Amino acid sequence: MIFRGKHSPLSDADLMARVAHGDEKSFSELLHRHQAAVYAFACRLLGDEREAEDVAQETFLRLYRASGRYREEPSLRTYLFKIIKNLCIDHLRKKRPEAMDQLPDTPTRETPLDLLEGIMAVDRIQKAINDLPDNQKTALLLRHKEQMPYSRIAEVMDLSMGAVESLLVRGRRTLRQVLK
Repeated sequence: MIFRGKHSPLSDADLMARVAHGDEKSFSELLHRHQAAVYAFACRLLGDEREAEDVAQETFLRLYRASGRYREEPSLRTYLFKIIKNLCIDHLRKKRPEAMDQLPDTPTRETPLDLLEGIMAVDRIQKAINDLPDNQKTALLLRHKEQMPYSRIAEVMDLSMGAVESLLVRGRRTLRQVLK
């Protein structure tokens, strides 16, 4: 994937309207604007970089195909995350991921034994997150890795705010119990 820093001053909605009329440069701008977040979220949900690349590509393909039907609400980012979530759920139903993208960075340790213990702790956390039900895992990743507010998570997951809060509480509780 190619990342670039300079973006058009046009809003996502304006760019989508142009894409709907066949403007490939506007689609390219949307791709460059959102590809890092799309790829990162897919990678966190799937735990595999190659599979995440496939999901990211499929996400943008679906966005392109739906450009004529896109409406400004929800935001384009929320719309993209809905697509990713659905694609990842479909993918996870076919194959359970073996490991997540690295979660907390392990601090530099003084001895090889300390380093090994840190690696084992990260593996344990990754396994605990992978073992969560998909909805809990998705909610936790959106909240803590993507730093989305509850309202956005509710939009992405097509749930009420109360359901999102419940998923987060249950997911955190399960992680605490497993990691004790």
